Order: sequence, then C-alpha cells, then structure tokens
Amino acid sequence: MLILLVVLCVAFSALSSNFLTVTNWSNLLIVQATTGAMALGAIFVLILGEFDVSLGYMISFCMMTGAVLSEKGVSGVGTILIMVATGAVCGLLSGLLTVKVKISSFISTLGVGILLFGLNLAISNGEVHSSNIPAIMTAIGQKKLLGIGLCFWILLLFCAVIYILLNHTTFGRNLYAVGGSEKIAFLAGVKTDRIRILAFVLSGAFTGLASVFQLGQAGAANPSSGPNLLMPTYAIVFLSATAFTPGVYNVPGLLLSIVLLGVGINGLNLIGAPSWAEFVYNGGVLIIAVFLSQLDRYKKKPRKTQLDPSALRSEA
Repeated sequence: MLILLVVLCVAFSALSSNFLTVTNWSNLLIVQATTGAMALGAIFVLILGEFDVSLGYMISFCMMTGAVLSEKGVSGVGTILIMVATGAVCGLLSGLLTVKVKISSFISTLGVGILLFGLNLAISNGEVHSSNIPAIMTAIGQKKLLGIGLCFWILLLFCAVIYILLNHTTFGRNLYAVGGSEKIAFLAGVKTDRIRILAFVLSGAFTGLASVFQLGQAGAANPSSGPNLLMPTYAIVFLSATAFTPGVYNVPGLLLSIVLLGVGINGLNLIGAPSWAEFVYNGGVLIIAVFLSQLDRYKKKPRKTQLDPSALRSEA
C-alpha cells in the first residue's frame, strides 16, 4: 500500500500542479472523513465475519433526519446527538435481527436498508432539504484547524480511541475472539450475543457520525445520496487488512487506506478523468493490494521440509 501511495503521488504530481498544494490535501482529507467514519464503524462488524449492507441507506436516513429536525428548529447539538443515536438504533435493529432472530447479516441488513430508504422518502417527500442547517454542523464539516479539516481531526481522535479499544481492552480481545470462533469464545465465558449486537450498534453510531460530517460539508440532505458510499467504505476496511497486520482488520491500516483511496480519487478528478474511473480505481486498488498482501504472506511462509523415509525407519 505504501508503494502504491508513493507511485500515485508521483504520478498525479507530474500530471497536475495543484495536487501537492496544501489546499488540495486539506480538501482531500475533509472529503475522506465521511467514508473514514463509516469504515471505522464497519470494522467492528467485519471483525466478526458479518456484513452490513445497510450503511449506505443508513447515512442517507440519518442525514435527512438531521435536515428535517434542523428545519423544525431543533438546536445544533441536539440534532447531532439525534443523528448519531438514530444510526445506533438502526444498528441495534440489524444486530437483533442477525443475532436473536438468526437471520443472515446480509439479508437482515439488506432488509433494514430498504426499510430506511422507504422511510427516508417518506420524511423527505422525495425532496432535497437544505434550509436552517446548524452553524455548528457546517463548522464541523467545513472549518479547518491547523490547515486540516475539523472533521478529519475528529476522525483521528476516534481512530485513536478505537485503536486502544480493539488492542488494549477486554472488549477488543473478546471481539477478535468471537470473530475467530464464536463457539470457542462462548465456551470460554464470552457473552457472544452481547458482543455481536454491540458491534452493529457501534457500526450504526459511527455511520450517524459520518452523516454529521456529510451534512455539514454538503449543507443539504438528498434522499437519493448515500448508497454510493457503501463500496468505498468497505474498500477502505478490506484494504486495512493488507497493511501492518496482514489478514486482520486494524485501525492503522484503515488510516492508510483512507489516504490511499482519497489520493486516487482526488488525483483522477484533478486530471479530468470520467466519473466511472473512480469505481474502476476503488475496485482495482483493492484487488492489487490484496494480491500483494497474499503474495508477501506466501513468500514468508516456511517451506515444509521433506522427510527421508530411511531416516524414519532408523528412528522406528
């Protein structure tokens, strides 16, 4: 991934004089804050071996909820808290359907996503809502601190918290244990159902946080936006397992993935590439990175030594 990042930076620097400017990199990180927050939540579910396809619909629903509440005069802080709580409740619903009702996570989250899409159209009347967006939300989405977007600083703070949570707490060890083998973790005394449901709740809460970033950046909520963010989100999480700790979803790898995908998309936009190039890039980088990771692991794997049959007979 580091090699790919360096190559991309050199290539886009040669193709566009605006690529290496402070303003461009600041905007790049601001844009990536949304999918970064969604990916930070999705990492909990993927560690368990589950999959949440409702995240794209969920962020759209949370954004529309915030926009409608803002129009009704709800305070900025109250709107932000409700948006995050809305995501958490949606995650709870997916978790209960998956864990308690025993529905496949792909099917349960797909159903929840379609449900949220319908509710989104209902509360929005199919219209874009952009009036009275709280100043605190636009500040989070657009303001800069030390040349970097405030939303990206918030993302970095949560990345540090989640890194500690996953690597230095009982919850993190239990989460990886359930993802490795739920049956063994249960026999070891881990409350596996609680861990699995909490993973979906955290995924939803971070999607709610991502909706705050996105609404603050765009200044409007579109009922049709959101699903297009699902693929970049999972591309970031899958790529995280190819760096630092190959085969394991990890926060440092996630941060590197956020920058890598952001650099590619930003560079393609600067050189005037067609819109479909972004999808080709996301999928292509994911395939190449996973291939290189697997190749590196294969090379490091110790070779099996051949046993001499005559030596075995002498030992017998």
